[in-house]
Amino acid sequence: MTPVELNRVLAWLDLRNDAVFNKIPPAKYRYYLDNALAAGEQAASEFHGKNIRDLYAENGIDIQLKQGDGLFFTVQFRAQFEYSEVKSIRRVTLYQPSLESLQRSCEQSGLQLPLSKIIDIHLAHEFFHFLEHHRHQPVGATLEKVCHVSLGPFRSYSTVCATSEIAAHRFCQVLNGLEHYPTYYDFLWLVHSGKQTEREKDELFAHSWQELSQM
Repeated sequence: MTPVELNRVLAWLDLRNDAVFNKIPPAKYRYYLDNALAAGEQAASEFHGKNIRDLYAENGIDIQLKQGDGLFFTVQFRAQFEYSEVKSIRRVTLYQPSLESLQRSCEQSGLQLPLSKIIDIHLAHEFFHFLEHHRHQPVGATLEKVCHVSLGPFRSYSTVCATSEIAAHRFCQVLNGLEHYPTYYDFLWLVHSGKQTEREKDELFAHSWQELSQM
């Protein structure tokens, strides 16, 4: 599998994890995937050559680096974005131990990513979400909604929220000049933390590529 193919597989896995994925007509899979990736690429082209930390300074976004593990209930975060026009809050909190754990996983896989680069990757991802909020234009709202409830004449529609994550990941990848769609590093972490085997990872990627090839 080429890097381009793998990157598409990773984006596809993000789409597959959406809460309303099972309600998306199969004929529309490519529509959501392609438009989400394009949204990320378009936003990245707007800031081509810009340093992500300069973008934070220019937009008044506070960066906080904390020593906590980012564990809330059973979910572990590496970064959190807070935005409120009413309270004038623009803040991204980074959890250093979680970021260092990701860096170690990359190193064990032969990828030399300094902690500063790991931080920039997460800052870029959260900056895309800042743009969505600040411009009042989340990616999902620009695309067709999906009917997720149908009871007689009653219909309820939902946005495909995963498109926002896909766009943010693609934005992050392009802005940072990464070979891999950023969730690739998460899969390395899953393997090196013992939560997934190398074989399970490879089989998942191969199966997902087969699904994409049939679209």
